[in-house]
Amino acid sequence: MKFILFLSTLLIAQVSLAQTMSPDSFARQLTQSPQGQLIDVRTAQEFAGGHLDKAINLDFKRADFEQAAKKLDPGKPVFVYCLSGVRSRAAAEKLREWGYGPVYELGGGYLKWSARMMPVVGVQRSSAPAQWNAQRLDSLVRSQSLVLVDVYAPWCAPCQKMAPIIDKLSTEWAGKAVIVKLNADQEKKMLAQYRVEELPTVLLFRNGTLVDRKIGFQDEAALRSLVTPGK
Repeated sequence: MKFILFLSTLLIAQVSLAQTMSPDSFARQLTQSPQGQLIDVRTAQEFAGGHLDKAINLDFKRADFEQAAKKLDPGKPVFVYCLSGVRSRAAAEKLREWGYGPVYELGGGYLKWSARMMPVVGVQRSSAPAQWNAQRLDSLVRSQSLVLVDVYAPWCAPCQKMAPIIDKLSTEWAGKAVIVKLNADQEKKMLAQYRVEELPTVLLFRNGTLVDRKIGFQDEAALRSLVTPGK
């Protein structure tokens, strides 16, 4: 009996794990589920700053979340996400308890989704013309001993988190290193040239050569060690 109970618990855990998806898998499953119900369980303020297309905002932290969830059809798949995956995991567990299913979770949440440059709505994208091209950037990196390129987008949540650090270091490193910020909305050709597929991406050039690449949010210590290894 105990062995059967153990197997049942293991099976449930495996099913739950299988329903936590990467952004690509989540998007594919959502496309294949025309009746899917897409739920954003962040706050209204977070939702207003950008969200997945056709998502419904049901704040998991609100006392009336269970009541609000009754708007969902228990016979249709539910797709749920939050900022990083913590709230969506808890919300998905509750929804399963209440009889909804299947329930799919976006692993890494809106942070990972936006970092992968996947489509979002409710954000203001830059329509300004490109400021950089291969010749201009190449000229810069060859003329400077150390150049750090921050590829970002204003609507990218990890980029927003890293922006104050980049600004601080840009001022602090004046005369020591040059920091260039490339707006992904404007610099499509540069993204293709350097194979940037996720935001933020940091490129480090030493004496004209690309020597390092970091993908995703980097804290201050990580950026400092990138420029000054061993410190």
